[in-house]
Amino acid sequence: MKTIDVLEESKKSHIIEQLNGLKYFDTEDKSYNELKHKLAVLRALQVDVSKDENRWF
Repeated sequence: MKTIDVLEESKKSHIIEQLNGLKYFDTEDKSYNELKHKLAVLRALQVDVSKDENRWF
C-alpha cells in the first residue's frame, strides 16, 4: 500500500468515527468527500440558533 493510500484511509476513518459519534452509520461505499460533506451538514444542524452568539444579524 502506498503512503498516499494510507493517508486517505486514515482521513476517511477519522471522518467515519466522527459520523458514528453523531449516530450516522450509513458510510459504506461513500467517498471521502461525500462523508466530509455529510459530517459538515450534521454539525451545522447541531448549532443552536436561539443563542445570540450563533445568530446572524
